[in-house]
Amino acid sequence: MIIELLVLLGILLISIELQKHFKIPSPVSLIALSYLLYYLHPSLILFDQENFAELVIFLIPILITADALQLDLEDLKKNAWSLLFLAVLAVVISVILGIITTNTFFSQYNLSTGAIIALFAMVLATDPVSVVSVFSSFKVSHKLKILAEGESLFNDATALIIFSFIAIPMIEGADITPMYITLISLKVIILSILIGLIVGFLAVQLMRTTQEDMSELVIIILSAYGSFELAEHFEVSGLLAVIVAVITLNTITQKSLKSADRRIRQSKRIINKTNQKRKIFSKRFMSGITAKLSSDITEMEQHKLNLKYISVLALLANAFLFFSMASIVHVSILLHYKYEILWMFIVTTIIRALLMGGFAFTSNITKKMTDISFRWWSVLLFAGIKGGLSIVMLQMLPEHFEHKELFEAIVTGVILLSTFSYAFILVLIITLNKQAFEKETSLHH
Repeated sequence: MIIELLVLLGILLISIELQKHFKIPSPVSLIALSYLLYYLHPSLILFDQENFAELVIFLIPILITADALQLDLEDLKKNAWSLLFLAVLAVVISVILGIITTNTFFSQYNLSTGAIIALFAMVLATDPVSVVSVFSSFKVSHKLKILAEGESLFNDATALIIFSFIAIPMIEGADITPMYITLISLKVIILSILIGLIVGFLAVQLMRTTQEDMSELVIIILSAYGSFELAEHFEVSGLLAVIVAVITLNTITQKSLKSADRRIRQSKRIINKTNQKRKIFSKRFMSGITAKLSSDITEMEQHKLNLKYISVLALLANAFLFFSMASIVHVSILLHYKYEILWMFIVTTIIRALLMGGFAFTSNITKKMTDISFRWWSVLLFAGIKGGLSIVMLQMLPEHFEHKELFEAIVTGVILLSTFSYAFILVLIITLNKQAFEKETSLHH
């Protein structure tokens, strides 16, 4: 296990450096190096098929936490209608279009409606880690980042709710009616948000009881896993609960940090005045100002460090997922279902392109939504990289499900194709339009 861990950390280090120096998104390097190493040394197995299911469930809260910490509540409020379209309406319409098209192209498999919904929920779930990874290497408009990253995060919650509470019950023979879908959706969303809010507020209160710098990091992780476990216990969406808990905690923390930032600027002005001898203050007063300034700066620096620690943990979690995936889903199976994989990839890309076009049209005629240019449309289209959550849902399929091998091949194949093609196209679009994106960034600042 130690050798495997050393190899994994080596892959992660190489991926981080490739992203830094060559703008290659880290998930691309992680997948490529994981598959390469596994086929050079098949004995390098971190987890077997049975333990892999537990691994992905264990890692998902930290992956979601890293992405939720990137979002600000005010940004979410300003872009609420846009995110509602991208992360909810677009997913629902995509699933409906999937049901219509799949019966035509996959007729030989005789898939049930529940199976089709499950398949599309899995291939529609996007990977926030990959999107954040690409954007971290470039300067793009803050609004565009909010749309892409917010969509990736909340899209996951929508896809998982559809998968868990509609598709799986249908596969297992439950009678699903429109009334059931409405009631279960309301129940899951309301209870998940409520659990997230309660855990988030409790985490804030806990944070206020300690002065230890590293406690913030532990409390963030504690709130993520606590909200996830509590939501899963009440059979609602653990993923949505984590998003709400982390955003709640982060929003209140950010308010405190903004106050600290104001105090820092005020303290620096007083110190500058004193140094310039424009005004003389007592030594006791200046000592208090200096001590408070040092405390506020330490608090802000520690918060930034904690965000970096969470990001590293998320990258490590992604590395675990992709490295383990390489040893579980074999190339021979992917090649056996190559036409099905390619069909699903093309269809989901076309559906996403059409829906992003519909979003752009709606946004441009509505004052409450952000205007979308062709460049932004292309970025949003190829920001639909698949990843960790799709693998999680694969492990949630019933053991007796007759099309499990087919679904594993399709979902894994789509993850690989989207990670390599979407990520590189996304980098290419931003690179070719670098000046235009940087101009937008400076205008918004």
